[in-house]
Amino acid sequence: MRKAFAEYQDRLVPPSNALNETIEDVRKAMAAGGALLAYLEGVAVGTARYQIRSDHLYAERVGVVPDYRRRGVSAALMTALENVAREAGLPEIRLGVRASLPSNLRHYENLGYRAFESAPHPRGPDWVIMLRKQV
Repeated sequence: MRKAFAEYQDRLVPPSNALNETIEDVRKAMAAGGALLAYLEGVAVGTARYQIRSDHLYAERVGVVPDYRRRGVSAALMTALENVAREAGLPEIRLGVRASLPSNLRHYENLGYRAFESAPHPRGPDWVIMLRKQV
């Protein structure tokens, strides 16, 4: 996850919490929901975490190591999360994307996710755009 989010180190305001999480933080997040790892040729190249909510699956910390981008890893992770949602009987997946990362927003829109609300980032001047997709 840290390798996937490293490019945002000095780029996002406020900074991404993904780079500050401890192993214990990650364990707690996984225990409260779940996580997926994507492998290519035996190498862990992508990650995604999720939380099961009453009416949707919330996806978070979706990331791919830079050297393995543009190979369908993120799309495969999102498809796997869609399967988790279906198996849990949930009708949709939601996730938040920062407005300051328009390429990420376009990526999820290309996967069929649609914006349904936006709000100021809770820790700073950015905005978070919430997207969802029916599964």
